[in-house]
Amino acid sequence: MDFVHKTLNWADHNRWLVAAAIIGIALSVALIGCQATTQSVLHPETQVTAAELDREALTVQMEAELALKKLEGQTQQLKLAKADIQRQQELRAQIVGIVGAVGTAAAEGAVSPASGIAAAVQLLTLLALGGAVLDNRRKDKVIADATPPATPA
Repeated sequence: MDFVHKTLNWADHNRWLVAAAIIGIALSVALIGCQATTQSVLHPETQVTAAELDREALTVQMEAELALKKLEGQTQQLKLAKADIQRQQELRAQIVGIVGAVGTAAAEGAVSPASGIAAAVQLLTLLALGGAVLDNRRKDKVIADATPPATPA
């Protein structure tokens, strides 16, 4: 009991030193033992540590890159679709021009058998070209549907 009594007397005499030591020990345990946490970006209802936050940042970055690649692909498809529509409109305009010229020439009585055959050949060529373009669009769609999407490496 003498040891306990002497220790308590010493602690009473040096109470601020003892209090500072206890606070220092408690603070050290808290700083060393507890990890800093923050609200999760992907799951706001949970708290995450720095390592978990880094993993979430990588996940968000990968998802953003995939979305960007998808957007670039869609942009390219839009450009191709616009070019296809423009080709079809030009083809239509050429057909209308040929039919109009033949009709005008026929109304004027200037259609000879040779010019009629040339106009017919020209019209058939344009129709065949239009059919080939439409067939290629159909084939491109079949190929695109059959090709599995690329996975990120």
